[in-house]
Amino acid sequence: MNTTVRLTERSGSTSSQRSKGFVPVVVYGAGSDSQSFTADAKTLNEILGKNPRAILKVELPDSGSKNVVIQEVQRQPLSRKLLHVDLHQIDMKAELDTKVAFHFTGDPAGVKSGGIQQVELYELDIRTLPDKLTATFEVDISGLDVGDQLLVSDLPKHEGWEVLTPEDTLIVRIAPPVAQEPADAEADEPAASEASAEQKTEE
Repeated sequence: MNTTVRLTERSGSTSSQRSKGFVPVVVYGAGSDSQSFTADAKTLNEILGKNPRAILKVELPDSGSKNVVIQEVQRQPLSRKLLHVDLHQIDMKAELDTKVAFHFTGDPAGVKSGGIQQVELYELDIRTLPDKLTATFEVDISGLDVGDQLLVSDLPKHEGWEVLTPEDTLIVRIAPPVAQEPADAEADEPAASEASAEQKTEE
């Protein structure tokens, strides 16, 4: 947790704040009432780009620093401009339910032989202490061959994590290559049709 975000009191309309490079932020949780602030949009975008599940330290006006996680992000659908961020205050000594993104490593053997990698799950639901969180969960899939699949139950154990995603959930599989019609067969079809047409003409 080496990122500190300074929050400021809201002043003026939301649109005017956004035009100045700030984004509305709400901080709640840990037994505290919800509080509304603004934060530098560029700083938040950089954090979201590196690790959207990171634990942050926020500096609140007249309230000191708090530990938070990014709970919800709202963006403009087309421009992807940041519109609003919810920050959930946490207790560093209490477990929290969160998600961690998979980072697949290795080139699957099945893909090398023509198979198709199909990812069905991108994040894992876990319960853990804040200091046990990581940016991603690295999973080696180099050993997967055509027809193989990886389930949550196949994942290596991670110290300090309780996995909440059902064990039978499919993460990734290597599908067989897409069957293609032989070129000769496609070429024979028009010829067969022409022969049939000629026979009907003679009759």
